[in-house]
Amino acid sequence: MTRRGTGYAVVPLEDGRFGLVTDALLRSRVLVEGRQACAPAREVMDASVPTVPLGESAAEALILMLDRGAEYLVVTDRGGRLHGVITPRDFTVSAAVAGVSVHEQIRRATTPEELRRRARRARGVVDDLLSWGMASGKAIAVYSSILDTIVRRTIALTFARYPDLSLDAFTWLSLGSNGRREAVLSSDIDSAVAFRDNCGAAIDRYRAAFADIQGELAAAGITADSHGATASRPAFSRTNAEWRAAARQWMAEPVQNQGAMMTSLLVDGRPIHGDPGLPEVMKVFSDLRRHPGTMRLLLEASLSARAKTRSLRDLVARRDTINLKKDAVLPIVNTARWAALAVGSSALSTTERLQAAAGSAMLPDEHAHNLIDVFTVLQRLRLRYQLIEYQRGEKPVDVVSRDKMSPIDRSVVAEAVREISAVQRRMDNVAAYLPAEAWTRPAT
Repeated sequence: MTRRGTGYAVVPLEDGRFGLVTDALLRSRVLVEGRQACAPAREVMDASVPTVPLGESAAEALILMLDRGAEYLVVTDRGGRLHGVITPRDFTVSAAVAGVSVHEQIRRATTPEELRRRARRARGVVDDLLSWGMASGKAIAVYSSILDTIVRRTIALTFARYPDLSLDAFTWLSLGSNGRREAVLSSDIDSAVAFRDNCGAAIDRYRAAFADIQGELAAAGITADSHGATASRPAFSRTNAEWRAAARQWMAEPVQNQGAMMTSLLVDGRPIHGDPGLPEVMKVFSDLRRHPGTMRLLLEASLSARAKTRSLRDLVARRDTINLKKDAVLPIVNTARWAALAVGSSALSTTERLQAAAGSAMLPDEHAHNLIDVFTVLQRLRLRYQLIEYQRGEKPVDVVSRDKMSPIDRSVVAEAVREISAVQRRMDNVAAYLPAEAWTRPAT
């Protein structure tokens, strides 16, 4: 490492993976912990360092680095041969540089005040990334990863005020759009927590800490879900056993206790703090396709949000606006979520879910790919108008006045709604005339 002037050395492992020895690891595990200098490198290396293939884009590499909170990425070719190591400094000639800089500042914040100040810059990163030419979908994924980092750092700083509570006692799940890595500037933060089963009486104190976390995030401009999907509420912070029992009850009786709604929220869950293998609720939902009655009810709930260009309320009030999220994006998200459950896919992002379900009787290839294209266009359009509001110092929202939209954009939205409506009508017909077990068969 000294001879080559690097802060790391790569260690090849027998199973084809790679470990990494760094300056920091040598200091902590040799100088501090007292290991001998002649100890094998595997005793001090980090075997969990992320790996990216040689042809991957800088944006994807950045998203992986932010998502894992990694200082390094090992680069291999498709055959698994080592080609090098990427550090945050290597992004300085990439469109990803803005994301790396803000991410590092957030991750190293030492006080809540400093974190709030730095977190407020997160929305500006999206503007910077797009101005560098990054695709909107990639910029949204980077923004979602930065939100993860803000939440993780807020958890760490908040729990410093609760020294009697363990950070290892729970897993924090990001739900909703951020769980799917599809958060835009108007997105709230939905969350849930799975506790280890031995937490017992301390759970109320943990919930108080979670409420503090929610308050800190709000002070940084990141609001919690307005419908109450937050980790501070008992319905969204349960022990592992309680989540498992609740999930089984929702599958058996989805009409009871808002089962369909809770299922839709939890299947979007992504662990961002704690043991990722802890939440048993995710494993229970992998069995959903074996419950045709429940799948039918979930389908009805998914199709209840219809794509439309104007709501009845707008017509009565004579408002000429469109809610891009509620009236166009959400119907696609709901369709993709249900379709992924139907084919047993664990994918989280809307486009990956549609790809996984493409070709089934319920969602033929053409319809799935049309929805992917429409979703990409709508997200880009949604982000563009929110950035305009952000640059004006206004709060980004999803409701857009038609007189502020260009004729081309109005036409794009109208065509998108027609495409989504066509898919929803077909799914209605398939559900009415085919038994549930035939929904996932290949389309004929």
